Amino acid sequence: MKHMVRSVTVLLGILAFLGIKPLKAQDTGYFKIKGDINKYYIVTFKDGAQADHRASELELSRTNVHEDSSWRGTVIAKFRYHADNVGHGSSFIDGDVRQKSPFSNTFVAGWKDVSYDNGSKNIIIWLRGNTSYHFRANYDVSPVVHDGVAAPIDYQPGGTLFTLKSAVDSYVNTYGTSSGNTAYYTGTGTNYIAGGLAIGTPTANAGAFKLAVEGPIRARRVKVDQETWADFVFEPDYKLPSLQELEAYIKLYKHLPGVPSAEEVATEKLDLGEMNKILLQKIEELTLHLIEQEKKNAEQQMQINQLLEKQ
Repeated sequence: MKHMVRSVTVLLGILAFLGIKPLKAQDTGYFKIKGDINKYYIVTFKDGAQADHRASELELSRTNVHEDSSWRGTVIAKFRYHADNVGHGSSFIDGDVRQKSPFSNTFVAGWKDVSYDNGSKNIIIWLRGNTSYHFRANYDVSPVVHDGVAAPIDYQPGGTLFTLKSAVDSYVNTYGTSSGNTAYYTGTGTNYIAGGLAIGTPTANAGAFKLAVEGPIRARRVKVDQETWADFVFEPDYKLPSLQELEAYIKLYKHLPGVPSAEEVATEKLDLGEMNKILLQKIEELTLHLIEQEKKNAEQQMQINQLLEKQ
């Protein structure tokens, strides 16, 4: 036994001399959050990898759908993070959440590095109450549950007081990856997105659209695929409305026929391609009226010239 201890001591001494640190054991465990199932409670996790100049990697899970109660739900959530720790910087939290539950498929409501003005080295992850979770991490993360039983509901590691949540934060991808950093794709190939894309707006606002943007868009060119165009105005059988008919319509409806009203645009929004077609149709109709007016003017001028010649 003494020989074994002596051998281990010698081995650790050699590793220390070579500057090689022994691997840290993984941190695994289980905790249950008490409280209201419709609330999300603070659970703090330490950045245990910081002393070894690494990022902490944490996995939260519950894979038995019947844990706690029948058809309660499952979740696999992975977090990779580095705490700020009073200005050391290089801080980030990246999350990847896959979940299914009868509660709008949400176990995770948000996360935040709370060490920016203190030495706690902690991050917060808000998790659904009255629920059990299992965890595994590459370093010691020392989870502390703030559910009013294990620890107070509120948590104040520095100058800011944090408390529970009643809704999921907008930055949380409830089924996928969330990153607080930017991304550069330097490949020259095509990047494919099968679903919708929301920029500057919650994904729910995208609805059935493939792209939803809150804010201005700058582009050098915009090309819209349009199946129909307004050249039918120049067909011989097209019935051009008279100016008298247009005047009566405008007085009654306060907009041109075929053009959406202000109320319609406010509720149905504007179809760029269709609106360009409508505007072109009105320009073409106006052009036909001008041509007709030009013909009338020419005929009237001819009649005037004939009268002058007879004088």
